Amino acid sequence: MTTQNQRENILVKAYEIWEAEGRPLGRDMEHWIKAEMLIAAKNTKKKAKPAAKKKAPAKAKAKPVAKAKAKAPAKAKSKAKTKAKS
Repeated sequence: MTTQNQRENILVKAYEIWEAEGRPLGRDMEHWIKAEMLIAAKNTKKKAKPAAKKKAPAKAKAKPVAKAKAKAPAKAKSKAKTKAKS
């Protein structure tokens, strides 16, 4: 059995469907059933909401390993070659 509140909700929804379809005559039962189905589906979705997912603990981020500093290129020693005069 439906409660009074549910019947009122169905009535309002059926009326909305009737108006949306251009107020056709003789389709009241069709609109009522359609309204019942829409409201039942809406209520089912509300009940079937999944529980809030627990977030996994944050993984500790590994600190980046400091790279060894690159050595500056050795300065080229200028070798002054003296040419022996012959």
